[in-house]
Amino acid sequence: MSALARYCHANGYYVSGSDKEQSGSIKDLRSEGIKNIWTPHSTNNIQGIFPDLIIYSTAIENSNEELIWAKENKKEILHRSDLLDQITSSKKLISVSGTHGKTTTSGIISEMLIHSELNPSVIIGGILESRNTNSVIGSGDYFVIEADESDKSFLKGNPEISIITNIEPDHLENYPGGLEEIKAAFLEFAKKAITKKGLVVCLQDKITGELIRKNFDLNSPNLISYGINTNSPEITLRANFNNKTNSWDVYLKQNLLFTFRLKNSGNHNVLNALAAIAVGNLMGINLKKIKTAIENYQGVKRRFQVITKTNEITIVDDYAHHPTEIIATIKAAKELCPKRLVIVFQPHQPRRLQDFWSDFVGIFKEEDGSVFITDLYIARGGEIKGISSKDLVWDINKPNVNHLPGSIEEIAKHLSAFIKEGDFILIMGAGNITDLGSKLMNLKSDTSMRFREQLI
Repeated sequence: MSALARYCHANGYYVSGSDKEQSGSIKDLRSEGIKNIWTPHSTNNIQGIFPDLIIYSTAIENSNEELIWAKENKKEILHRSDLLDQITSSKKLISVSGTHGKTTTSGIISEMLIHSELNPSVIIGGILESRNTNSVIGSGDYFVIEADESDKSFLKGNPEISIITNIEPDHLENYPGGLEEIKAAFLEFAKKAITKKGLVVCLQDKITGELIRKNFDLNSPNLISYGINTNSPEITLRANFNNKTNSWDVYLKQNLLFTFRLKNSGNHNVLNALAAIAVGNLMGINLKKIKTAIENYQGVKRRFQVITKTNEITIVDDYAHHPTEIIATIKAAKELCPKRLVIVFQPHQPRRLQDFWSDFVGIFKEEDGSVFITDLYIARGGEIKGISSKDLVWDINKPNVNHLPGSIEEIAKHLSAFIKEGDFILIMGAGNITDLGSKLMNLKSDTSMRFREQLI
């Protein structure tokens, strides 16, 4: 929603809005000139301004009083995906989908097109570190978007190029048919682009691979499959790790294209980069420009974002909230953590916690370091009996895994007293836990300052 707000504001529209609570995102939007953003939701927010158009997201329930007011007053109402569809309709759409990796992949593609002077427009789910925005208005023909499969809205629009990073069960409240319904939706998504410029898929991903092999000709010139550390003839584009040079060699079929290194660790990030390279290949972008864009990519906020790194502590903030993402993020942290790893995890949505309960229990049972699980963040819907962070910690049943309730400020104070010099603090979750890193950093900074003053 923030990307759409920025896009409309930059195009000269008066934009206002509301959210359930204050956040860093709201603070940023206000600083950029979108002043009238209120919390919490209330009809008082909109009665005085009488907006011409109301945009809402899937997180907004039918019982929302602002939405009820808009309907009663016969205001034009659009779901965010319908507005996005209208905005992108005149452009050549590059649509990035998948259960994981959408934001990073769409971010790399955006930077690649910008570096190649194709002047794309961009609306994605994360803030590009290099530009401090998730929305770019470009004069070129292409529009890069992060396609949201959570509510099936990724099926809107007619992409020129589509990417599927991976497929896993998630958002099952919107897919009553479970995995089979999810696969059917991704198949519909894939069929749109295969008849146009092309479809890019990670064939190494189990479910994606099965879906693509069953329904498409792998030799189609409009299909590029990708994978890592493989010599499979099925895979069009592959990156193999070169131990001698500590870098990745990229091959298109049997032809070496180039070698690259990433700023961010983790095989999942290499796969995201490969998806972008595949898009560049379909578009005929110069290989040197692709390589430069990949190696210079600075990342997006909340995707293994280093909040601070000093001799005292390192704090990393990550959006990971699905078991697969959590496993990959912890693995990446352990590769960089020289001393003690402290994990802080905020579960997101009761239904997800319920659906993947055994996975969450298994993940944190494997951890020997300090793990703090905060209260469950509920973005929409209500509580589910027996599904809480306290219950989760009880089932994990390890002395190093603790329930840490309270506000973000209270959590920061507790952790500030717990952490010690050399700690690597990994913060994960899709809710307001993202505010913890900056608050913790400020507390540690104040403590260090007082300590130094005492020495003087």
